[in-house]
Amino acid sequence: MARGAEARDTRRGPALTRAREGGGAAAGGGDAVPECTTCGTCCFSTLPEYVRVFGVDHDRMDDRARELTHFVGNRCFMRIEDGRCAALVLDAELGRFLCSIYEMRPDCCRALERGSGACLGELHEKRERPLLALERLRRQAREAEGPPGEAEGLPGG
Repeated sequence: MARGAEARDTRRGPALTRAREGGGAAAGGGDAVPECTTCGTCCFSTLPEYVRVFGVDHDRMDDRARELTHFVGNRCFMRIEDGRCAALVLDAELGRFLCSIYEMRPDCCRALERGSGACLGELHEKRERPLLALERLRRQAREAEGPPGEAEGLPGG
């Protein structure tokens, strides 16, 4: 499994098995596999040891490696912040998920192909996480704007 510690999640096994056996996209959702930039599911995890970064990956990331990775013992991983990879950029307005280091991303990210069994397993287990993150970001933006009318100098009530 390309995603290190996430593979130890005992719920993953059945999802991948169903996907390989033709359980449909997202093994039960029946939906087509979304474009990666409108999905982002594979970039979400609560596990700090989710995306393993090897020496060649670290070198490829160059200056960004220090801010985006962390070490557990002598093993390097992508940093997980707010339940997602620190390199993932959420665009709440367009509903898109973009990798800020796409050209320099780790090999395990490069190996995860859209629509593969691993992709379908990720969708089955975590499809709601990116949607919740977008909604949280949109809510924060609305709260920062304040009540309607406040921006024009009108009373908010």
